[in-house]
Amino acid sequence: MISGLERAKSHRVWFVPEFSAWGLAGWSEIEFVVQEQVQSTTSVLYGTIDIGDVAQQVTFANLTDHRGNQLPQSLSSPRVIVRPRSVETAFVVGEESTEGFKIARDPDASGPVLVDLLIIEMGD
Repeated sequence: MISGLERAKSHRVWFVPEFSAWGLAGWSEIEFVVQEQVQSTTSVLYGTIDIGDVAQQVTFANLTDHRGNQLPQSLSSPRVIVRPRSVETAFVVGEESTEGFKIARDPDASGPVLVDLLIIEMGD
C-alpha cells in the first residue's frame, strides 16, 4: 500500500518562474442581429461576439522550468497553481487540458503580470 507522502512524491512537478500573464478573461458571448440597407437592398446579419478581451492560451510544450528543461507536450491530469509575485495576480481560466491551460491577469492591473507557476501532473 502506498502512503500519502509516497503518492504525492510520485507525481511529476515543474516550477516555472516569472511567467508573464497578459490575457484577460472574457466576460461573455452575446448574440446580435443587424439590419443593413445599401441603396435598395436590405440585409439582415446574425452573429455572436465576445465581450471583453481573450484569456491567454498556454501550451505545456512552450514552457521551460527553473532548471531550463522544456515541459512535455502532454501531461496526464495536470493542475496549475499560480503564485503571485506582487499584489497583482493571475488565475487559471476554466480547466487544464492535457496539452495546456488558459490564464488571465487581474483586470485591475495596468499591464502584464509576473507570476510563478507550479505545474503538477496528477496522473490517472
